[in-house]
Amino acid sequence: MSTGRNPLKRRITAGLGIAALATAALFGSMLPASAADAGNIDTAAAKSLTIHKFAQPATQGTAPNGLELQTPPPAADALVGVHFKIEKVTNIDLRTNAGWAATKTLKPADVAGNLEFIMEDKTAAGGVLKFDGLEQAVYLVTETAPGTNNIAFAAQPFLVTLPLPNTTDNTWIYDVHVYPKNSLSSITKTVNDSAAQGLGSKVTWNIAATVPNTSEGNSLKSFAIEDVLDPRLTFSGATVSLVPANGLLATDYEIDSTTVPGTVKINFKASGLAKLTPGTSVQVALDTTVTTLDGNGSGIITNDASVFVNDNKATSDKVQTNWGNVIIHKVSAGESKKNLQGAEFQVYATEADAKAGNNPISVSGETVFTTNADGIVNIAGLKAKNNGAGADITYWLVETKAPAGYNISTTVSKESPKSFTVNTEITTAVDIVVENVQTPPFTLPLTGGSGTAMFMTVGLGLLAVAGGVALRKRSTRRTVQA
Repeated sequence: MSTGRNPLKRRITAGLGIAALATAALFGSMLPASAADAGNIDTAAAKSLTIHKFAQPATQGTAPNGLELQTPPPAADALVGVHFKIEKVTNIDLRTNAGWAATKTLKPADVAGNLEFIMEDKTAAGGVLKFDGLEQAVYLVTETAPGTNNIAFAAQPFLVTLPLPNTTDNTWIYDVHVYPKNSLSSITKTVNDSAAQGLGSKVTWNIAATVPNTSEGNSLKSFAIEDVLDPRLTFSGATVSLVPANGLLATDYEIDSTTVPGTVKINFKASGLAKLTPGTSVQVALDTTVTTLDGNGSGIITNDASVFVNDNKATSDKVQTNWGNVIIHKVSAGESKKNLQGAEFQVYATEADAKAGNNPISVSGETVFTTNADGIVNIAGLKAKNNGAGADITYWLVETKAPAGYNISTTVSKESPKSFTVNTEITTAVDIVVENVQTPPFTLPLTGGSGTAMFMTVGLGLLAVAGGVALRKRSTRRTVQA
């Protein structure tokens, strides 16, 4: 007896079969074509290396995995203009298992002599540098120049494979991102000439250099601060300290001002390096004396300082101290071509001092300035501004002694001192003309005056007496003759 199939049962079975096929197709589209394809390197895939360059923070982060960070370092820490070169390692073939096996213990020093230069470039906006169109190979990446960045520790050379194994899901990273960081040096400089007035005064240059954060593969091997002085400055001493204090001793460093004339260098010894923890400020107060304004025609003296960390140099901004001169011409009143030698002047910082004659300013040890045969006195070496900025300093000039036969000028006297500022452009042009009036002579009698009449009266009297004597002699002679 034959048994017929139930039409409803056939429809249900067919429907389940179609659903199963659809489900398989759906999930199949979400998987690689085969297990072998999922693990194999795609040799045709484009490969690139992107370098992200940032300053080293106080603490080192976790090791990157070749993927772009979802939360990158702060944009303010990006370093633009850092140069890198990449070189292909020629004796390792990543198309073979032997090549991949060779990378397990490979170090940068191992590939010397087996390198092919590929390209060199510098980081752009955001500290990013991308090398495109690279082959499947091992590459050595080397930082070659800091650009304008005050880099203390250059990133160590490192090796990278393209592609890079992705350890999180056993796939391959064809666009590799790396984050080699740099520790930066920091140095600032200020000037303190507030107590200075004339040549021979002390000017202190304050330097602060921050000990950089350590970076991977680097340690602090040397630390030095250098100041190349302007020829118009003479070194007189320096003090060194740490902030925060860390027990620094004078034996922890050496101050060298003789090896290179005009250059002062503070070198830290091994005992001092041990006290230079990251973030510590090394502070130097470097004292100098302004000894001359001769040189380049300007009284503006600039100065900067440099810090050397493992021989990598960073330089501070320039600061300045401003000096100048004043030229006085002494002439006879109303006779500008009659120069007067021997007039003496003094300079004061305040009008009150000028009127009282207190605290005259010393320039190169002199407080009295005397005009020469040309009637000129050049007071060369007065500070023009405080700490190289702000308003010009006002001085007060007093003539303390006039040339013989002349009176002290009433406009440049203790009773009425003359204010002036100095010119930082050192020239021979006269700044102040001071006229002297001759001392008045004694009053002499006028011709035809009462004094003359007296002399005439006396003279006529003498003549009358003489005439009388003569007449008497004649009368006597006549009497004798008779």
